[in-house]
Amino acid sequence: MSTPTPTPTGTPRPREIRTLADKLLEVHDWLREQLGHLRAEAAAHLAARAAHQGPAAPPAPGLGLQIRQRCLEFCDALTFHHTAEDEHVFPGVVEHHPHLREPLARLGAEHREMARVKERLLALLDDVTTADPEAFLTEFDTLARLLTAHLDHEESWVVPVLADVPFPPGPPS
Repeated sequence: MSTPTPTPTGTPRPREIRTLADKLLEVHDWLREQLGHLRAEAAAHLAARAAHQGPAAPPAPGLGLQIRQRCLEFCDALTFHHTAEDEHVFPGVVEHHPHLREPLARLGAEHREMARVKERLLALLDDVTTADPEAFLTEFDTLARLLTAHLDHEESWVVPVLADVPFPPGPPS
């Protein structure tokens, strides 16, 4: 898998998008980055709760509105990405590369498993004031582990065939 080239300041330069593979990798890079940000925010919230001392009220027992909102946005983006792959990308790949039917079926099954974990995660966030942070982190870490392995697996099968597909696509011929 290729990654964005670091700039002299250490921040990644945006990936140059010339193929559908480049676009897929850009989205995958963003998903990985968001996993790290969300995990760090949740851990910081838990640390603040654990470190609380004194007469003032401790932080609310939930995960906090900002973490909840960011998690919901991430989950929506993940759902959109997997739906687009299942409904648009994978059928086109199978049509032109029937030998990839089995790996793509496995990727689709992984999408469904991550959707189940994501739904459990979202159920924990139904009420931001009572969301159990430890249960949230357990489910979040499960989703992160599944998603990271899935992205690596998907890139090994799909990126090589999408590297020949220009992006954005030109007008129909």
